[in-house]
Amino acid sequence: MNVPCPIHGSQRAHRGCHFCRRPICRLCEVKMRGHLYCSTGCARDAGRAVLWGMLEERLRRPVSARLSVILILLAVCTPTLAALRAVSELDRLNAPSPLAPPRRQPAARIESVETQPGGTRITGTAPDGTAVFLFAGERFVGAASTETGRFHFEAVQPKGPYRVGAMPLTLEPPAPPAPAPGNSPPAPALPAAPTRPDRVAVLIPDLVRGPLDRREILVSFDAGSSDRGAREILDALRQRHLRTTIFLTGDFIRRYPDLTRRIASDGHEVGNHTETHPHLTSYATDGRQATRPGVDEAFLTGQLLRTARLYRETTGRAMAPFWRAPFGEQNAEIRRWAARAGYWHVGWTGAAGLDGLDWVSDPRSRAYRSSEQVVERLVERAENGGIVLLHLGSDREDPVAPKIPVLLDGLTRRGFRLALASEFLERGGMTPGRLAALVQRDAVPLR
Repeated sequence: MNVPCPIHGSQRAHRGCHFCRRPICRLCEVKMRGHLYCSTGCARDAGRAVLWGMLEERLRRPVSARLSVILILLAVCTPTLAALRAVSELDRLNAPSPLAPPRRQPAARIESVETQPGGTRITGTAPDGTAVFLFAGERFVGAASTETGRFHFEAVQPKGPYRVGAMPLTLEPPAPPAPAPGNSPPAPALPAAPTRPDRVAVLIPDLVRGPLDRREILVSFDAGSSDRGAREILDALRQRHLRTTIFLTGDFIRRYPDLTRRIASDGHEVGNHTETHPHLTSYATDGRQATRPGVDEAFLTGQLLRTARLYRETTGRAMAPFWRAPFGEQNAEIRRWAARAGYWHVGWTGAAGLDGLDWVSDPRSRAYRSSEQVVERLVERAENGGIVLLHLGSDREDPVAPKIPVLLDGLTRRGFRLALASEFLERGGMTPGRLAALVQRDAVPLR
């Protein structure tokens, strides 16, 4: 194969994607499971195709009625059994012991129960550093952690009455023993063992959905290396007096400074998409979101800060304090590194199918959708608080950009208001002040 690469025009394609057969060069090839793909998306689609084939084969096999009933009962009862097992284990751990004084159990209290369109919102108070369990009658509903002495559960579907319980996430140090009565001489003091303060694992949230109680949706755009169709998209937004959130790479800002300045002057919110759009995890090679060798905090911080500096030099404005990982490759450790640089992570609502798949350019790929199908699917699947993923530039033969007016008008007819990422973050309590407070806490690495 000796044709130009559709992504890197200056490079020659040496192979075809194992899944969609699209020509690829050495710069864009992704190796996974012994094959070469044009993107992590195609690699994921190939894995899904294999799993789906195995599932179809197994589904064709007849299953006895007795086994079917047993499997259904297990699926229904497993969450409740797991919750009861956790509660009994907590009771065992918290039982008084003659070797240590009893610990006071944290108290959780429900303060408000509000019925909303998406379900019931339950809020209350509990001590910091505790996990709160919610029950509807005898049914276990879910668990939440406390922040600044408060907890909340959103979109609860089961009906009440509701009750909550709490458990500590860290062990309190035992209180010193009380002095013995009488005038007996004190026991000789033993040398104290070196101690260190307990450290609490801080989990930086990943925003993949906004509030469910508002008829709002975020239609976000990523801009990497292409500007084809970008002006059409910006024109459609300007004509409707709409602003949205766009994530820019440093490479995009360098290649298209005039377009970057227009994005800023039109009032769009600009987030950070790293400088060179690198792979941050091993997902492309092993399907796991493990931090990739060579990727550390200094590497990620450099990617983010260089992009932010370039944007300020180009537009005279500061980037918004949030970012989106290239290819969606990130984990808790990587989010913590970005948080130390001042950035929340904003993903998309993949569970609702709001990935537009406009990055799939080969019609032979199973994930390919025509531009009409992309728009029709997004309008149909739109939901309160959804975050849509689209791209500002595309090299597809059937670009989605000309259909963006259809998407925007379709969402408006369904009663949606276009929101910004900053609005979703603020309503979720993900403010710069909270980010700074989390970063200051002594955290252990999470994966």
